[in-house]
Amino acid sequence: MPSDHTDAERKLKKLGERLRDGWAKQNPLPQQSIDTVRQTVREEWQREQAMKREKRPPAPSKSRDRQPPEPER
Repeated sequence: MPSDHTDAERKLKKLGERLRDGWAKQNPLPQQSIDTVRQTVREEWQREQAMKREKRPPAPSKSRDRQPPEPER
């Protein structure tokens, strides 16, 4: 019985691939649309990276002559 289940899944996946391939052939995306999407995604990624860099606190300096804070009296 398990082999019937996996066989059916394999056939459904194959059918899905064929449907997507057929749809892509009948409705191709123009290269200009693809380039526009790539540019938009690239710009958004760059903005996110810049925001991450700005939010990151500066690394603490590791000088040897630092003294621990004195206790309050």
